[in-house]
Amino acid sequence: MALFRNKKNGNLYFAQGTVTNATNAQDNQEMVLYRPVKSERLFCREQEEFNQKFEPVEADEIVNLLGPLK
Repeated sequence: MALFRNKKNGNLYFAQGTVTNATNAQDNQEMVLYRPVKSERLFCREQEEFNQKFEPVEADEIVNLLGPLK
């Protein structure tokens, strides 16, 4: 799981991993499964679009944003 920031609004999201789109129109399209840090709601977005709209949060910044692990 990796932490990403939405470039437009600054909100933080955990990328859970990749999934395969199984709809007929977009069969086998790779998508990113992600969720907001403060919610359990899951979203998916086409991988290329995800990479355009989100940026990874650097490891040294994670503790500042989320606090130390307990």
